[in-house]
Amino acid sequence: MATPQIRNVGTIAGNVAQRPWCWYYRNGFPCYKAGGKQCFSFAGENQFHAIFGGGPSYIVHPSDTAPALVALDASFRVAGPGGERTISAKDFFVLPRQNAEHENVLANDDVIVSVQLPASMAGARGRYHKVLDREAWTHAVVSAAVVLKMDGDVCRTARVVLGGVAPIPWRLPEVEKMLVGQRITEELAAKAGEASVTGARALSKNAYKIPLTKGVVRRTILEARG
Repeated sequence: MATPQIRNVGTIAGNVAQRPWCWYYRNGFPCYKAGGKQCFSFAGENQFHAIFGGGPSYIVHPSDTAPALVALDASFRVAGPGGERTISAKDFFVLPRQNAEHENVLANDDVIVSVQLPASMAGARGRYHKVLDREAWTHAVVSAAVVLKMDGDVCRTARVVLGGVAPIPWRLPEVEKMLVGQRITEELAAKAGEASVTGARALSKNAYKIPLTKGVVRRTILEARG
């Protein structure tokens, strides 16, 4: 997910807590993320920005591991001056409408101590699929993490989480409901792909993410099926 140099110094905690890669924020524009009063991407260069959960900022979360950790029902052990606490991955990330300057619930003096995963479920299968705009070492344009607990060819539980399309890892509970109790067929996976973009709102230059998301969800579900 990164260059060898980054992999040799990086951590999972650092990956999930990294700041957005938005070129306006990274290049010093006084945007919401930097404490300003405007999201420059809304009417500007927004090819890689959010189609879900945007407003007032339209950044996307850059982590590859974050959608997978949410799909795996992970939790983070966090330490600060007040002691330690455990935060589930699904509650760790925050939308801009909750806090425009931050991407998660960490206080300035908090640190992630460890990442905890539940014991692997018998019959669980997982797959992560990522589409990039260049061959390697870049953030996801669209990604999907899918974890299915299978009983034969019937799905008993499902987690479907998108990356690259929202300011947080974007879980799809309605798609999960479609899969539970059903045989995972090509037809069902295609329907799940169609349903995955319900509520999506494209900006001026990123409408391509909508059909791309449909295809990524369909493909990842079928791959996770086994």
